[in-house]
Amino acid sequence: MLSFLVKKQPATLTGIVPGSEGTAIACVLRGGDQQPALQACHFDVGGLPGPDELNLGSQTCTTLLSAGDYQLLVVDAPEVAADEMAAAIRWRIKELIDFNIDDAVLDIFDAPPSGPANSKQLYVVVAHRDVVRQRIDLLEQAGARLEYIDIPELAMRNIAACLPEDEAGLISLYFSENQCLITITHNSELYLTRSIDIGYQDLQEESASPQALCNRIALEIQRSMDYYEHYYHQAPARHVAIFPVPVALFGLTDALQQTLGVSVRMIGVKDIVDCAENPDESHAADCLFAVGSALRTEKVTL
Repeated sequence: MLSFLVKKQPATLTGIVPGSEGTAIACVLRGGDQQPALQACHFDVGGLPGPDELNLGSQTCTTLLSAGDYQLLVVDAPEVAADEMAAAIRWRIKELIDFNIDDAVLDIFDAPPSGPANSKQLYVVVAHRDVVRQRIDLLEQAGARLEYIDIPELAMRNIAACLPEDEAGLISLYFSENQCLITITHNSELYLTRSIDIGYQDLQEESASPQALCNRIALEIQRSMDYYEHYYHQAPARHVAIFPVPVALFGLTDALQQTLGVSVRMIGVKDIVDCAENPDESHAADCLFAVGSALRTEKVTL
C-alpha cells in the first residue's frame, strides 16, 4: 500500500510487525504457482531488535500500521484521468479525516463494483505523515530495507487468499485484546471490513458463560454477510476462519457454526504457507499477521 514506488515484486519478502509485547518477523518465498514457503518466522519479546540482532541484510521488508494509526475509507471513483486520481481523491476525503489533508499520506486500491449499478469504488488508506514517518524511522534504525507499509485488513486478505474457502467467499475473524476485525473476501479480493468492540479479553472474562457474547459476534457476522450478499450481489459466504488468539476461546467455534449454519475453523500458519512447523503458539496471531504482510501481491501503487 504506502509503498516507495517499487516496480517489481521480490520473490522473497520479510514481514516485520511490531506490537505491544514484541515484534513478529516472517520471511516468505513465493515461487510461481507453488504454495508460498515460510523460510523463517520468530517473535522477539520486548522492543524491536537492533541491526545486529535482526541481521536482515539486503532483504526487502514490509510492515503493518497498527489499528488506530490509519483510516480505511471507501469512496466512489472520481471520473478523472489516472494522473489526476490522487489529487481528486485528496479533495474528496479531506472532510472525512480529523487532520489537515496536507499532512496526509494516502494510497488507493480497487474495491469491488457495488450498488444497484455496480458503480466503481475505491479503497483509500490514509494516515498522518508523522505516523508513517515514525514507523519508517523505527524499522530503518533496526536495519530493515523497508519497501512497503500495509494495513491489517490487507494482511488478512492475503491470508484468506491462501485458503481454499476463499474461492466461495470467506469470513475471517481476528481478535485483538479489545476488538474483533472482520473481513469478507472472495477470490483474493477484499469485499468488506469492519471492527466490533469484542476482543479476546471479553471472551476470556465470559468463558464460564460465553453464549451471550457469541450471539453478539454471530449477529455482527450475519449483518456483514447480508451486506456482502445484497450490496455486492454475491452468493452467501459459508465459511468462517478464526485467527489464533493467545487465550482459549471455549465454545466460540461451535456456537458460531450452530448459530450461523456455516463451517467454522481455527487457522494457523501451516494452513497458508509451506513450513516445517508452526511458530510459537503463544504468539501465533502476531506471527500469522507477519506472514500475511509478507504475502502481499500488489506491485504498483499510485
